[in-house]
Amino acid sequence: MVQKESLLNNLLFCFFCIFIFGCEHSIEQKSMNVFENIDVSKIPNDTILVNNISLKLQNGVYYFGYKPYSGFIKELYVSDTLKYIGSYYRGQQHGITQTFFPNGKLETERSYRYGLSYGRHFGFWQNGKIKFDFRYLNDSKEGVQKQWYESGKKYYELTFADDSENGMQKAWWENGKLYINYEVKDGIKYGLQKSALCYTLKNGKLK
Repeated sequence: MVQKESLLNNLLFCFFCIFIFGCEHSIEQKSMNVFENIDVSKIPNDTILVNNISLKLQNGVYYFGYKPYSGFIKELYVSDTLKYIGSYYRGQQHGITQTFFPNGKLETERSYRYGLSYGRHFGFWQNGKIKFDFRYLNDSKEGVQKQWYESGKKYYELTFADDSENGMQKAWWENGKLYINYEVKDGIKYGLQKSALCYTLKNGKLK
């Protein structure tokens, strides 16, 4: 009788793991498939510096003279190395925007569609390791959001739908210990909620 109960418990546990993994996978797959390609074919291959006296920012829209600007805007460090470059259509960010460290390494790469965050956003530490991998749909967080410590270890994996937590939420101390592990369903949290994700942590202390 004890063996039967143990076998039943094991089967239930396996089913639960398969169910949770399947849900996480389907959420991530859905978030990857929902994004369309951003059409940048109408953006001319013109580039100007952000400090150009004819370039003005008004209510979130860049104007070159009296017309909304279409093309690329870039910013340089004092050393004349590239700090920032982004593509714009009718004055709004549209396509890829990149920032760079002074040594020339990529710092962030973000994508926009008609001024709104859209698609994958990546960030890197100065040592070249990935810092974050976020996903946006029309300026709202959508799908699995990931962040890493500078050491390369996982910081958190959070799942969003329409800019709200939805599904599994996990976070780790830099020593690898899991300190947040809960699921959000219909606005209710189920599971371990040890502390809030409001700052980067290292072994339980402020980093």
